[in-house]
Amino acid sequence: MRKRPALSLYVLLLPCILLAGCSSGGSDDFAGGSAADSAMNFSERAALAAKLDARLARQSNELGLRLLGKLREQNGGEGNLTVSPYSISAALALAYNGSGGETAEELGELLGYAPGELEQLNAGNKALLPLMNDAGPGVQLELAHSVWVENGIKLHKKYLEAAKTSYGAQVRTTDLSAEKSVTEVNQWVEDHTADKIDRMLEQPPGGNTVALLVNALYFKGAWQEKFPVERSEPADFHTGNNTAAEVMMMKQTGTFAYAENEDWQAVRLPYGEGQMEMLVILPSEGSSVDEVLQGGLPAGDPFAERFGTVGLPRFTAEYGVDLKEAVQALGVKTPFDPVTADFTALADVDTPIFIGSIIHKTFIEVNESGTEAAASTLVAMDGGAAPTADLPFEPTGRLSSLSRTHRLGYGCSSGPLGSRCRRNS
Repeated sequence: MRKRPALSLYVLLLPCILLAGCSSGGSDDFAGGSAADSAMNFSERAALAAKLDARLARQSNELGLRLLGKLREQNGGEGNLTVSPYSISAALALAYNGSGGETAEELGELLGYAPGELEQLNAGNKALLPLMNDAGPGVQLELAHSVWVENGIKLHKKYLEAAKTSYGAQVRTTDLSAEKSVTEVNQWVEDHTADKIDRMLEQPPGGNTVALLVNALYFKGAWQEKFPVERSEPADFHTGNNTAAEVMMMKQTGTFAYAENEDWQAVRLPYGEGQMEMLVILPSEGSSVDEVLQGGLPAGDPFAERFGTVGLPRFTAEYGVDLKEAVQALGVKTPFDPVTADFTALADVDTPIFIGSIIHKTFIEVNESGTEAAASTLVAMDGGAAPTADLPFEPTGRLSSLSRTHRLGYGCSSGPLGSRCRRNS
């Protein structure tokens, strides 16, 4: 890749993390998974991977790109942004299973699966689970889902079956308005992210919350070819706002899967046996991260083996955001509306159910030995009475009615047949 520092950097860690911008940091204390940790051998994993729905990863990555673009707009292109497309997609898929009508249509369009294709989406996620949780030598990957239900609320049997069967979700009942719910949810996320994300909730969701749909993802992968520590040295890293920060730049020379066009250069850096990889994209001098995001990921398979040098910052980054505004900016409105949202397939309650928030948190560390990353997404399903439409006023007393209605241009009088009003001339 080019010797000049990146104008900005965009990294896709399949299937975990999207990154734009970075900060220096990290340690060299790193170890990946071992063959003893794997129940499947390489050929078995390859055979299972060949049967996966490629559309699932493609749609998840495209959603991640679109959200990353909206988040960059919201913060003016400043700071570190890291999002996990699969974590977000999987958590929203749990919400999608409880939706109907226009709500389902909007969520389906967002996830790339129409309401009639919901079973295909669920089947794809179900097939992915064993591969995600048994990634093979050199890679540790753990995926977990949970559904936290308010005491006294019963989820529909069909929804429970989909959550448990297709997503391996644990279903737990608790008091979501109590402080203990914060402790319980945070501990669950911490346990499933190797302690990298420990404050998913800051306060109880509240008495109006019907359920929390939570995803947790942890990744630790050793580079197939490590970066030589002795080649790492301080260098300027240029961010999207044309400022430079000094970072520790790692370098290695060899043969890589490489692609380029007039807007970017890209290289794949494999982990373990090559079952997963990081995709690094460097915008050209005449391009930018935003233009690369708008163009999407490289189409087809334009990569070919090329000899060259890769420079990558050693960095650690953490990020947290409520994705509600970014998702709404993508045209998804109905699921967040207490009046029109339809989540009747989730549970029978006295008030409408809608999405109140989509909390997303990530952690990533990249060093000479490999990558460690974690992500969690929490979708809060809230319940609340739809606001009543304003009804025509009626006079409740002769004096007050007379004084008020005259100001409005009406006159009222009372008689044995009730109150009568006429417009004043």
